[in-house]
Amino acid sequence: MAAQTQSYVVNWFAGAAYTQDDNCPGGINPGLDIQFARELKSVGMDAKEVEKLIGWYLSNTHQFEVDTAIRFRGRYQGKPVNAFNNPQTVPDPKLKYVTGKYGYGFNLDGKGQDDPKAFVDPQTQEKGIDNQLFRAMGCLEGFRGSLVNHPTYWYWIWQTIRDSQPAWLVTVSGEDLKKDGPVTITFDRALEYMISNNGGEARADVTYRVDPDPRSHNVFQGEIKNGVATVTEHKNFQMLQNSWGVPELNLHNFHLRMTVNPDRSMEAIIGGYQPWHHLYFAFAHGGLSREISSGSIPGIYYLLKQQADAEPNPKTGSNSAISAAYHIKAVPAFIATEPSSVAGAPAPGRSPAGGQR
Repeated sequence: MAAQTQSYVVNWFAGAAYTQDDNCPGGINPGLDIQFARELKSVGMDAKEVEKLIGWYLSNTHQFEVDTAIRFRGRYQGKPVNAFNNPQTVPDPKLKYVTGKYGYGFNLDGKGQDDPKAFVDPQTQEKGIDNQLFRAMGCLEGFRGSLVNHPTYWYWIWQTIRDSQPAWLVTVSGEDLKKDGPVTITFDRALEYMISNNGGEARADVTYRVDPDPRSHNVFQGEIKNGVATVTEHKNFQMLQNSWGVPELNLHNFHLRMTVNPDRSMEAIIGGYQPWHHLYFAFAHGGLSREISSGSIPGIYYLLKQQADAEPNPKTGSNSAISAAYHIKAVPAFIATEPSSVAGAPAPGRSPAGGQR
């Protein structure tokens, strides 16, 4: 049994963005009024009709007519169809994507500095970083930001889902967590929702019980080196999430880089290859209300499809997964497990943050 464990409840989850002034040459993608007008014209709508609809959109009038035209701006055999359910029925609007040098993440494909199209991680300065999700989304206004100044979209999503889904838990176990050496890193979903303090953030040192559902139980072997914990086996990561974001978070070839701050809080970057159609569902199922906060949904479909960089379909050759990196913050917590709570097998007890076993 491990000599020491340290447990946390996740207090923040978002795409790891690194916005710089020069990473979108020519400026970011246009506002929705401009984008809607372009896409309506691209499917053959009369220019005067488009002008009228956009005028109504900007003045917040004739909402039914505007919403219907935008929602059904796809065209199939000359007839209007739902553009969110059928994004390929709208011509590719050719949205801009990130071309800058820096991006958070990991060298997932092993090419390293031999990959001229990859990023350099601004924290580690490692070359060959694969984070095509940031490349695809980083020139949309709602996705621009940093680890400190959170992107508007991710901030809105987290504020929406954190009180409507069970909490996520992280445990690090090892002989001595203050020294270099091997560790075990475990991710679980709790039975309880996140408990907030007066400021709306996760309250530290609250007890959570582990959900016995094996779909959200992840165990990785790792190591601590120079105060940074990483995983050394890159299996798949799976966690039930929330339909407001992505129903399930699936990351193949999982990577992690974790540090503990002086105030006992934890911060980490996690990454891997994610099925991009899971991400598209998160945008499209929200329809027009989600489009207003994210950007052109057909445009996002084409961005994700074009920037996807892994797991090609054997028949079509089209990549089904996209490299991604996410930013996690967490505070210390107590974690309790019943003797047979995980996957039907006995599980060791987990002590509170910094506790000894």
